[in-house]
Amino acid sequence: MIDIRKLWHDACSNIIGIKGINAIAYSVWIDSLTPLCVKDNVLILLAPSSNNKLTVNKTYKEAITAALERTGSMITEFTVITDEEKEFYAKEIEAYRLEDMSEEEAKQETKSQFIARYTFDNFVVGESNKLAFHAAQSVAQSPGVSDNVYLSFNPLFLYGGVGLGKTHLLHSIGNYVSEHLPHLKVLYTPTENLTNDYVEAISNNRTDKGAFNLHSFREKYRSVDMLMLDDVQFLQKRVGLQEVVFHIFNDLYQAGKQIVLTSDRPPSEISTLEDRLRSRFEGGLIADIGTPNLEMRIAIIRKKMVLEKIAVNDEVVNYLAEKIDSNIRELEGCLAKVVFYAKLKGLAYPDLETAKEALKNTVQKKTGIDSSDIIAATCSYFNISQADIIGKKKTKNLVEARMIAIYIINDMLSLPLVSIGQIFGGRDHTTIIHARDKIAALIKENAETAKAVKDIKNSLNA
Repeated sequence: MIDIRKLWHDACSNIIGIKGINAIAYSVWIDSLTPLCVKDNVLILLAPSSNNKLTVNKTYKEAITAALERTGSMITEFTVITDEEKEFYAKEIEAYRLEDMSEEEAKQETKSQFIARYTFDNFVVGESNKLAFHAAQSVAQSPGVSDNVYLSFNPLFLYGGVGLGKTHLLHSIGNYVSEHLPHLKVLYTPTENLTNDYVEAISNNRTDKGAFNLHSFREKYRSVDMLMLDDVQFLQKRVGLQEVVFHIFNDLYQAGKQIVLTSDRPPSEISTLEDRLRSRFEGGLIADIGTPNLEMRIAIIRKKMVLEKIAVNDEVVNYLAEKIDSNIRELEGCLAKVVFYAKLKGLAYPDLETAKEALKNTVQKKTGIDSSDIIAATCSYFNISQADIIGKKKTKNLVEARMIAIYIINDMLSLPLVSIGQIFGGRDHTTIIHARDKIAALIKENAETAKAVKDIKNSLNA
């Protein structure tokens, strides 16, 4: 079977310069295409949108055909499709997907609901996630209610921002249990899927017995040894579903079954969540996954390099780690983009110039104020270091400066309390609330505090 990823990579390596295709045109229209399969000697490419498909067919069809011809392959024709058309190529896509995996991975894929590459061994542990990591490991090794109440992480509630590793840990738990405790029945489901199941069950409840009804729904979610529910923040405002989840939770917990939950915020910040359900969520261990620091981002890049067998010099590694600080997913995506740009330029590995060129649309000059600007301005005003304002010291001048910085960040930026807590060394959201409210009150009562806040804000807007 033809290696379509190599074919498409070789074609892309030849395409810039053909028929006027420059780097910008390539980045916008060609780089977004994904090879899916070959049918009747025609390469099937997936476009992210109908507009992309129309533009490629209208403007770049000749260039792509010429690039395919230059590869020397017998495949010189292609068809661009969108997601809506994938069903017409389902058999071919499945065949190429399994061919692309090793025999062992293919076996695993057919029987597992978990992504094979997400394991505990591949997870980079640092200060921002070590509690979540070790708790997840403990749950995987000994799911359910432990004899030792202090080691009973049931439920385990993991929370953190997008792309910080919640999904990786969930799948790591699932993969570990599948390998070491294969007799256990594990169900992983996003909350949206749970919602869809519930709606379908209600709709079918009065139809024939063979339909997926409420009885089938209950059996599906109550007859497992481990339930992993992803993105539970989507339960908010769904009162009927919360009632159902509450009873599922109780049935599983009382039977000694393990429950693992993830969210982008802690239970206390999920609005319109019923108090009794919030209480159940808070009954085990709550572990946050924070934003990785510079050293951890460097470690993540190096781990990815080893796994993907790619070479990147220290200068580029440091550049990526310094510039991409939002989440791990974006960091890994930028690394892949830099490596690909180097291949397009015929380089053995990317240099700093190539990295900057590849990420010029990603790493842009800051156009607004962010939390680091506010912290820097506060430190300058009070003549203290950033390490001290974020650290654990509790001298009077540091505590005051820290609370003022927290207040200004909360006032000027649209950041969740959890995220502000992570910025200040992983502090609990209740600490952030206290600092915010304390300064808000002092501004009205204390002229010196009011002046400090005003002066720092003015320096930011100067």
